[in-house]
This record gives sequence, C-alpha cells and structure tokens, in this order.
Amino acid sequence: MAVGVVTVCTTTACGTGATDASKGARPSATQAAKTLKLGRPGPAQEITRYKKTGKFVITPTKVVEGKPKDLDELDEPDKYAGKKVVWVYVNAKHVGGDAVKEPTVMSDVGVETPTGPGTKFILIGALSSTPKDCNLFNGVKELGTEDVWKKGEERNVCDPYLIPAEAKVNKVTYSQGFYKEPLKWSVK
Repeated sequence: MAVGVVTVCTTTACGTGATDASKGARPSATQAAKTLKLGRPGPAQEITRYKKTGKFVITPTKVVEGKPKDLDELDEPDKYAGKKVVWVYVNAKHVGGDAVKEPTVMSDVGVETPTGPGTKFILIGALSSTPKDCNLFNGVKELGTEDVWKKGEERNVCDPYLIPAEAKVNKVTYSQGFYKEPLKWSVK
C-alpha cells in the first residue's frame, strides 16, 4: 500500500489551539508549567473549529516507539536515514463549551527528546507497523462521517512523530499558544 507523508514542525510557535484572548496574555511566574506524569490530565484547553469553541481535557497516556526499519516502506531511505517513528496516545475529553465538529485535538501535541523536539509525521494512510490500537484521524473509525464532539464525549487518539533513531521521547508537550509555556508530561 502506498503511503503519503508530510512532516510539520512541532515547536511552540506552530500551535493553533490558543484563543485570541490568550494570545495577548503575558506570562507570569504563576503560569510556569510544571511537568505532569504521563496519564495525568492537564487543565482544560480551548479548541476552536468552524467558529465553535469547546473545552477539552488532554491526557497523554503512552508513547510507543517504532524501529528505523518501519520507515523502509516509504522508499525514501535518504529522507528517513537516522530516524524512527514514535506513536503518541492521547485521551481527549470534551468538558464544556460548544459542540465542536472535527476538533483538532492533536494539532498542538508534540514530543521532546534529550536532543530537541520531534517532528509531527502526517501520514496519508498508515504504515504497516502502525500499532493496532492506534486510532488515527481523531479517533474516527470511518472517514467521511461527520465527527461532532459534545460535552462529556471522549476519544482515544494517536499520532506519529519522527525522532532520531537513537533517541528516546522524554516528554510529551501541548502548546498553549505563543505566550504560555507548553504543558509537559514526563515519559519514563
């Protein structure tokens, strides 16, 4: 099966979940983010899509590391030399605000290694090594169906990231816009 690939940056400046009100906010000492343990929910985050804003609790639950050979099927050995794919699993729960169609709960999620941030890895399709329990596409089982999240609904989603082949993910992050430190979860 042919798989299309796009890589995008996952630094704080690439975040999209910040609301207009938080963009003008200045950080303070009390806003300094502490590192949470994987599996602990973060504070509610606003996600706006199609002019509707909902509040979502984002909880990274696990990271699964692939092997460098998992990328061989992409037939671009020079492009992926020295890299491997990791899969980040997140539980997202709609806790308030508007019902939101197709909220992009993973767009502000990232990974850090001791050598720097990983790169979001957007696949058109899936690798044969994609874990069976990885719900790509915002947890929607059937593409083309309308996906509206209402208060109380939650989904387990999973996205791939590229990191150096010898590295380990030590933190999962969630960008809170340009002026707030990202939320961080320790991976051990």
